[in-house]
Amino acid sequence: MTDKEIRKLKRADLLEILYYLQKEIEELNKENESLITQLENAKVSLSENELKRIIKAVKSAARDGAREAVQLNSTDDEQNNISTQQNNEVKQKHGKRNKT
Repeated sequence: MTDKEIRKLKRADLLEILYYLQKEIEELNKENESLITQLENAKVSLSENELKRIIKAVKSAARDGAREAVQLNSTDDEQNNISTQQNNEVKQKHGKRNKT
């Protein structure tokens, strides 16, 4: 409605419009409160889900790290054993040469 049309309305019509507008405002406020509550609940749920994913990722990373450490330790032990064997072989060869 334009301003001119509103000015031409009778008082009863204006009061009726105000009444319905007030009802609409109250309904919108209730809906707004409901949506705010839903949004807050969604944020909490999202945060809980994110926390669960983070915990799962940390546990997985810890397991992978432990496996890798064991593998590295095993590889280091194997390399040390190989090096020791090679050193012993070299010593034996040199020992034989020195004796001859």
